[in-house]
Amino acid sequence: MFTGAIYIHMDGIDELWEKVKDRAEVCFPVQNFDYGMREFGIYDNNGYLLQFGQQISA
Repeated sequence: MFTGAIYIHMDGIDELWEKVKDRAEVCFPVQNFDYGMREFGIYDNNGYLLQFGQQISA
C-alpha cells in the first residue's frame, strides 16, 4: 500500500487549478507558502494526494 503524496513541480499552476478545482476532491486550495512555492493539493480517484507546485518569482 502506498502512503504519502506525489509532488509535481510545474509551471502554469493557476491555469491547472482553474481546470481541476471543480472536478476533483480538493485537499488544499492554491496558495503561496513561505518557502517560495505556490501549491495546491487534490486527491485522485484512488484517494492518493497529488500536490502541484510552482516556484514563486522573486
